[in-house]
Amino acid sequence: MTNSFTVNTYSPHDVILTISGYQFTGWDTITINRSVKGFTPIRGIRGKNTRVRNADTSATIGIALLQSSQGNDVMSDIHQQDLVNGTGRLALMLKDKSGRSVFSSNEAFIVGFPTSRFSGQFEYRDWELFAQSTDTFTIGGNARPSNLVDGLLDGATDFINNIF
Repeated sequence: MTNSFTVNTYSPHDVILTISGYQFTGWDTITINRSVKGFTPIRGIRGKNTRVRNADTSATIGIALLQSSQGNDVMSDIHQQDLVNGTGRLALMLKDKSGRSVFSSNEAFIVGFPTSRFSGQFEYRDWELFAQSTDTFTIGGNARPSNLVDGLLDGATDFINNIF
């Protein structure tokens, strides 16, 4: 049961992106897209349909970093070492601490260097990573109880509803 006294608040400051132990700052946007849908519908004759589950959990991650971000140096160094030594397997985690969204992979790598644009304006570097598999892929909301009592009541109500 959802309490009517919840406060929905998103805070970009509370979105934490960590790649192999380095916490990124200076990002503008982060996108995560699964490579394939979870199910493929199969249309049958006479209106009888079914579906096939896709076991592929791979995903593409896009990170737009401010051109002045130190994260560009980190990403460049990681990718350069991967090109020379093949050492580019990365652990990646994104967590929204103001909500419940979490994404993680231990099999990610940088696809390539981003296009670099230099102009009289501020620019972004759009890095693309590929996660060969994902360990966690949770898209959550940002509703939070307005106070501790509301949070406790929501938890107790959920517990009671699951019993009966």
